[in-house]
Amino acid sequence: MYLCKTAEGYTLLSAPERRVIAQLLPPVIVENGVEQAVTEDFSWRDRLDSLGDGLFRVTRKVANLSEKRRRLQIINQVKTCFQPADYIIPCVMYNGNEWGGRNSPKGLTRDGQPWVFAYDRTGIPSCTLTENADFGFALFASARDKESLRTGCSIVRDGQEFIHRIHYPVVEAPVSYSGKNKMTGRYDEYIDLAPGAQFAMTFHLWACEPMWEHYATANLLNRMPEVFPYTHEPIFTPKRVWELGIAYLTRLIHDYEGRTLIIAGFDTKLSRLQAGHAGAKMTKEEMLHLLSLPEYNTYGFNREIYEIGWAGQGFLSTRMLLKDAFAKGDGAKVDLLIGSLHNWTEKQLENGMVLPHFERYKTYEAVLAAGDKEKLDDPCQGYLPDACNLGWGASEMSKIYMLLRSKGREHSEFLQFATRICDFFIDHFDEKVGYGKTWTLSGQPVDGTGTVGGFMITGLIDTWKVTGNPRYLESAKHAMEFYYTRDLDKFLCTAGAIDCQSVDKETSYPFVVASLDLYEITQEPIWLERALKAAYYFFSWAFQYDAIYPDSSDFARFGYYTSGGTAISAEHHAIDPWGALLCAEFVRLAKMTGDSNWIIRSRMMWVNSLYGITANEGDVVHGLARPLGSQNEGFFQARWTKYRPDCEERGHFNDWLVAWVTCWRLTALDRLTTVAGEDDWSLFA
Repeated sequence: MYLCKTAEGYTLLSAPERRVIAQLLPPVIVENGVEQAVTEDFSWRDRLDSLGDGLFRVTRKVANLSEKRRRLQIINQVKTCFQPADYIIPCVMYNGNEWGGRNSPKGLTRDGQPWVFAYDRTGIPSCTLTENADFGFALFASARDKESLRTGCSIVRDGQEFIHRIHYPVVEAPVSYSGKNKMTGRYDEYIDLAPGAQFAMTFHLWACEPMWEHYATANLLNRMPEVFPYTHEPIFTPKRVWELGIAYLTRLIHDYEGRTLIIAGFDTKLSRLQAGHAGAKMTKEEMLHLLSLPEYNTYGFNREIYEIGWAGQGFLSTRMLLKDAFAKGDGAKVDLLIGSLHNWTEKQLENGMVLPHFERYKTYEAVLAAGDKEKLDDPCQGYLPDACNLGWGASEMSKIYMLLRSKGREHSEFLQFATRICDFFIDHFDEKVGYGKTWTLSGQPVDGTGTVGGFMITGLIDTWKVTGNPRYLESAKHAMEFYYTRDLDKFLCTAGAIDCQSVDKETSYPFVVASLDLYEITQEPIWLERALKAAYYFFSWAFQYDAIYPDSSDFARFGYYTSGGTAISAEHHAIDPWGALLCAEFVRLAKMTGDSNWIIRSRMMWVNSLYGITANEGDVVHGLARPLGSQNEGFFQARWTKYRPDCEERGHFNDWLVAWVTCWRLTALDRLTTVAGEDDWSLFA
């Protein structure tokens, strides 16, 4: 059967006609690890349904005609009939994941064998997509029933063409990516087919002409609402979300050696160990032993982290708390929060540099006092400002300055904090690396890799909004040209998550926001197109369906659904509620384009971000009472773990109750009214 492009559109034909895009091949039977064509022991038949505009549903039944029970796997295959330029497995593989040097999945093969990934790692189940400038093609599983959904996927190169494969049931091979930069043995499940019995499965074929080169995934995402209709509703009202968020952030106002700062979050001592270098070296037995010790499993401020942006989000937390304190007339809290910001401004150097982590000043100042100046610029010492944190810093300090000014409080030192950062990065922009990633305090470049410099663009635009300084706007536009040409136009972002070296999603956030802002400022269509590109790229990391979990899992017990969650990176095969940060921006996109799909996507991400919030003080997860309003940052949906001893434990929560997950929801509510132009929060109700 051939998928062809004819004058009438896309169609499935028994013989090739005009432009052939792909060929549906017979099933492959796998027994005892050996692949074989369908023999006289089996029969198969297909039902083909056109869903319109290049999308087809295939229902295939394979019957056991032999007189003995068969333990087997089935592979359904489609061969492309064009030469692809790119290949994508959403959330897992972006054109080979060539960027980054660590031991995470890369390329089509490992040790000469095709990579096979379980469906629950992919945002579209067992989806494989290939494309060139003229055509895009995808094969993906159906959620019609568990037999169709619980699968694996792979892409096999066949000369200049590719063979897309769906494996039944779940397979991971030749190894399982079971933890951060960690591989363990392959994983196989089997079909037990009695004599005369049949196995039925449904899957989808799809073809398109990409709306932009490298962006066939955008076309595919536009079909997802009809294939995987979204039905979940918010479990909290927006008002309750705000109350819970403020309750938790207030708990994070912390005394650090006589200074008021915002600490990054609560966790357990074991969670802290696992997140660090020591955890990477722990055996399963050692971790299980520590899990049994109460002193390692009590919530507290076990990580002394006071961070400007990224995970700790000290400045964004402060701004949300200030907005709430002003609304409630709590002047004492306002003064306390302003004082916490002064702790940061007094540390900033005249060149704009500031350490992203306040706690690192203790060792830095000890080295400074000892006169060991050569260590201060030694990257190995860890005294490194980074573009992600400083981009957040400039953006948030500019907004805080304007918030305070609107309340009759003039704090020019906060605006100076932002302008110093912006001036530094404008003066140090490099045509090869953009704004770079990390720098020394004296202003020497250390690491220029990745797309992470994009976070400076939002800092520049937000500071321009306050100052009107044309240098800031022009530098932001120039940087956008650089990063889009090098990365985003190729459907790629890298290294925005500071703790990973891989293709990732977080880095695309500032490009969505900055492009929308530039479109509103200039009314130039290119910026709306670029906002769409960045948003489609970001949403390619979102789960479009609900994976299946055992009743004993955290997901089942606490009512977690994967749809709307966002995969972290090609190095971190877990889900987080990062999408909440772009909910209001997707509403902006819907208004600017008239495409209601962006409202659906916004709602999916919003609803997902509410799962796991502690609604009552002392609610228990993993035997531990959690603080009111807290939420863990990691939802481990696949056979992959960073914080537990066993990757087989699919569907579990971690115990790092970090600030950013709360901040994202609060700023989404704030931006829904202040930026997206809604009168209230009803879109999130």
